[in-house]
Amino acid sequence: MKTRALLAVIALAAACAGPQKKEISLTGEPSIERALDTLASVSEGRKLVDFLYKNPVRFEYLNTSRLCTRFSLKTGKILLPAEFRGSDTFLALTLGRAAYIYRLHAESGFEEIIAEEEEAAALFQARMGLELNLLNSDFAGKKFAGGIKTDFCIYILDGSRHAAQAARALALSPDADCQRPLETLRDQRVWLEKTRQAINDETFFQLLHDRDQQKIRKGLISQFEAMKNDANIRALPTAEIYRFQRALYSAQSDIFSRFEKAYREATQDDDAWRAANAGAIQRAREEFSTCNMKE
Repeated sequence: MKTRALLAVIALAAACAGPQKKEISLTGEPSIERALDTLASVSEGRKLVDFLYKNPVRFEYLNTSRLCTRFSLKTGKILLPAEFRGSDTFLALTLGRAAYIYRLHAESGFEEIIAEEEEAAALFQARMGLELNLLNSDFAGKKFAGGIKTDFCIYILDGSRHAAQAARALALSPDADCQRPLETLRDQRVWLEKTRQAINDETFFQLLHDRDQQKIRKGLISQFEAMKNDANIRALPTAEIYRFQRALYSAQSDIFSRFEKAYREATQDDDAWRAANAGAIQRAREEFSTCNMKE
């Protein structure tokens, strides 16, 4: 009797332990479900997938032919390029990169994606490609995967620093449809310092206004929201404006500190992975020895 009672208690506890992954849907697309399974199969991917289930976001396809990922985090969506729908491996690599960016973004607390998040995610995508044992032949007839091949080749042939630089260069290139250019951490620091110095004059309001205009161009907020933000801050009494500025400065400084720690850990993880997988990198160099970086 005691044994049966104990088993009943254990079963009840398991049932009440919280929502299981099967109850949380990250997508309605079977191809994206397969990509999530592939992501979970690589060494760092399991923790990343676990994070997605604990902090759900919806993965869908873009309704355009653009080969970029769009983040619509206010609506809880990440939109992947539809061209990848028919290629499980390249879709998984694209989703993995986006998921890595999302985790960095969520853990740091930034309002928008920054270039350094793209850098760290590019390194993760390359490591994922190595673990999936990408071959040169995998890219045959798949022009849409040209960007992935270029990034992969830079990582294995030129190293992580050059791969991060290439990711940053792309992130800073103008392309409104792909929500670029992104800002860098330094850009955000400079803007925050300007708000601190401009608190006593009209420049403070202009800085907030200009930042909202950037968000409009990236599709992060609407013109109505920007106008409302401007009206609300201008309507505050002087003492409240000072309080708002101090809170803004403190909150953003904390975000910067959290992200710097996360970025440092990401680069350390990459260094450790490269050291532990030197053989795989060498085999990939031989496989992709004729990589044409201009393709």
